[in-house]
Amino acid sequence: MSKFRFRLETYLRLKIAARDERRAELAEVLRAEEQLKEHQAGIENDIEDQHAYIRGLTQAGTLNVDLITASQREVVFLKALHVEKQQLMLKLQPHIQQRRQALIDADHEVRTLEKLKEQKHEQHLQLEAATEAKQIDEIALSGFMRKGV
Repeated sequence: MSKFRFRLETYLRLKIAARDERRAELAEVLRAEEQLKEHQAGIENDIEDQHAYIRGLTQAGTLNVDLITASQREVVFLKALHVEKQQLMLKLQPHIQQRRQALIDADHEVRTLEKLKEQKHEQHLQLEAATEAKQIDEIALSGFMRKGV
């Protein structure tokens, strides 16, 4: 019985490597998105902290206008930073979709080649079985011919 050899094995390995690269690229962009989300959450917490600080300053009895003004400036700055991070998130979305689609395409190519490999292996097994059956038939026929002669 001969060993099965898939002629496109090298090509399949290259496609698998390309798919793994696409997966790593997508993971990298998703990590960037997650970091942006975490940064946004931190900014939102800072805004809430500043609002609580301002409320505390106004309820203390004596008003320190300079502290309140500085805190309000900080809130404005944090809100602008939050908007900037949201815009970055919006710019990142097409890149994420592009990398997802590239991964889907690469995975499809790999699955197609793997399916072809399985089909070729099945064909190989069937051919081997047919060849073996033919050899057994020839041996049986030659034995029968010897007995009959």
